[in-house]
Amino acid sequence: MMKAHRACIQALVLTISNSFFHLLIFYTLKYSLLLFFLLPLSGFAQYRPSYTGPTMQQNMQSRQDFNRMTNQRTQDFQMRQLQKNRGGYSSQPMSREAQLQAKAKQEKLEQDANGKLAQLAQEQQRKREQHPAANPQQAALQQKKDDKQLTRLAVKNYRDVFLPGQVSTALQAQQLSPEAQRQLGNLTKVLTDKSWWKKQEGAQLTNNVKAYSDTLTSLTSSLFGFDLASPPSMPSPLSVSSLNDLLATDKFDQKVATQLIQEAALTEKLIAGEQLVKAVSEFNRLGAATASQEPTANPKKVKEDVQASLRQVNKAMDRYYARINDLTTIADAQKALLKSTEAYLAKKGK
Repeated sequence: MMKAHRACIQALVLTISNSFFHLLIFYTLKYSLLLFFLLPLSGFAQYRPSYTGPTMQQNMQSRQDFNRMTNQRTQDFQMRQLQKNRGGYSSQPMSREAQLQAKAKQEKLEQDANGKLAQLAQEQQRKREQHPAANPQQAALQQKKDDKQLTRLAVKNYRDVFLPGQVSTALQAQQLSPEAQRQLGNLTKVLTDKSWWKKQEGAQLTNNVKAYSDTLTSLTSSLFGFDLASPPSMPSPLSVSSLNDLLATDKFDQKVATQLIQEAALTEKLIAGEQLVKAVSEFNRLGAATASQEPTANPKKVKEDVQASLRQVNKAMDRYYARINDLTTIADAQKALLKSTEAYLAKKGK
């Protein structure tokens, strides 16, 4: 009886143990699966490549970089357009050293070009002497052929060497030299200085005003290239017909082409400098009038008149620079000369 009872208890314990073991396995597998499916959302996520949007500071920096790049491109484009409109040359003032270097370089190019022309003429002469023509007719034909060859080289030299130099010189001559700018600045500084005026009286006042008037007139006359008291008349409208007529007969006169650039430069100065000529002439008249009334000159009145006239001169100078930078007469002349010379070279063979 006791043995049977013990056997039942053991069987019951075994059954409960097996059930518990099965339950333990079931829940272990269940939660393991749950953990497995949850891991990609947490633990595994840290191993995936991730992207986070740019910060506000990065956005601002990118926008600043873009604006800076855009502004730079705009400035570059405007500069290219300015140089293009001005015939490919910058209108910025050059230092004295840079001017001397550019002049020396241009003179070397022109010297080499003239040397090539002289060398060709010598070669032609040597060939004619080594192989004389059989008769005057053949000699004339050979001379005509040689002349055409010389003309082609002269035209090519002008197009490639002399024309760019003349245009560059004309554009640089449209502005005061660095030294002239300093003189004008010093003149303005003195005549607007209250302490300077307090020291002026009698002959000293009138002489100094006249001296500054003469300086201003000299600077402006050098800028324009003519006497302000008798400015030249406006040149005729641009025309390359005289040059084309020469080229049509296989002849070339560099003076004709050079004159077109000179007239274009003068045209621009007369148009842009009309008000400046008047303002400086009025200042010059004022200086002469002050000198003539030396004993009775009123310092206060002289000061007011001189400073008012000087303001007009400075305003006119600003207008001159603004106006001349908008004119394209020199650039138009350059384009016309390039068109004529290139057409000739293309027709005759480069």
